[in-house]
Amino acid sequence: MKRKITLVGGGSYSWAPGLFATFFNNDFFHTETELCLFDINKQALEHVYAYCSWYNSRHPEKAVTLSTTMNEDAALEGSDYVVIAISHGGLAAEMEDHHIARRHGFYNVKGSESGIAGASRTIRHVPEFLRYARKMKRLCPQAMLLNVTNPLTALTRCVQKYENIQAMGFCHGILNHLDILLPYFGADSMADVSFSVTGVDHCSFLTDICFKGQDALRIMRDKGMIEAAWEGKSSITFDDPFAGRENQRIRFILWDILGHMPGLSDEHCAEFYYQTTGNEENRAFFGMAYDRLADRPASVERLRNMIVEPLEKKEMPSEIHGDEIIHRAVEALEGGRQMYDVVNYRNLGQVRELPADVVVETFATLDGTGVHPAIANPMPKAVEAIVRPTVLREELFMEAAVEWNADKLVAALAIDPLVQDFRRVRAVVQDMMDYNAQWLSGQG
Repeated sequence: MKRKITLVGGGSYSWAPGLFATFFNNDFFHTETELCLFDINKQALEHVYAYCSWYNSRHPEKAVTLSTTMNEDAALEGSDYVVIAISHGGLAAEMEDHHIARRHGFYNVKGSESGIAGASRTIRHVPEFLRYARKMKRLCPQAMLLNVTNPLTALTRCVQKYENIQAMGFCHGILNHLDILLPYFGADSMADVSFSVTGVDHCSFLTDICFKGQDALRIMRDKGMIEAAWEGKSSITFDDPFAGRENQRIRFILWDILGHMPGLSDEHCAEFYYQTTGNEENRAFFGMAYDRLADRPASVERLRNMIVEPLEKKEMPSEIHGDEIIHRAVEALEGGRQMYDVVNYRNLGQVRELPADVVVETFATLDGTGVHPAIANPMPKAVEAIVRPTVLREELFMEAAVEWNADKLVAALAIDPLVQDFRRVRAVVQDMMDYNAQWLSGQG
């Protein structure tokens, strides 16, 4: 059966080749599946198309149908699934999120959804996602939106709340950031490991981890890993291909304080605690050396070179790989193998401690009848005290973007743990709204 999957951000050096690879390497898909790459960056789109086409041409038995367009309507028309992987405003806008924060004395590590940089990114992206949602209702009304763009929670949520578009979000963080812990409780793969997760993207918690029936968290605790983290001796690191170096020290200290382990590594989970990164003294104590303004441009250039240099040298890698699970979700929803994995989906009661319909991060089963979230373990009170306010702030950021409401954004940031100063909130909100007004989208 012919199916069309549109990738908005099809010229993304970081996302598009890997997403193509997962469909290319999945036997469920073939030339009857069209992967349509759409982007507004002509050169990047041409690079990605050439890179992916090289593998298609050499392996016709695995090939999917690849197409490209810079016409947005043509890309969306007739799509069954719309994957969005964009950075609205490009790298310059992302950097300005952090410049605005720092001009006013505030600091974000990653700036995906919290603090000044997170709020700025949210109000820029929400109107753009709603514009796409309105076009989807006109051009592909039955399509599901599959989101990998941050802020993942707000962007997956807004199209559902305001335009009634079915949406699901995907973040590789939970599995990737659990995988690096395996050697520290004796596992060499996920084969004998099970775990439970609850929360929202980037602010999720592992309520248990079991390895061959044993409590993996207890195994790590008994090895003195928490004590080592307090003493600054923790040296577990992970080089995330999208996010850069990720450390584990703050994660272990929060586990000690809260009694429950954050699902993600330091540079993500620390964004929700002023005590870890809110000022220079705290960053120094916890070894938070990541600097988005310096590291993000370098990461973007590295990812570009991984695609462009092989093309220019005509020395392509023999194989192409991708780690994302969107292909498995599409396969399951299309009647293929059932999928059980961590996804970000509307709260239908799977996280009882959080409001209905907000987007939560839990396990779900996907099959030909739809998405069936699994009930998460009860959320501990200490965890709820962090996650629930995060959910409500993200809702306020989203609403402020839709209404272009400075007062609502001021109120949300005034209670954000990374802001910590009522006196400067209105000025920073004015600064970020003045800057992001240029990115407001039309009606679509």
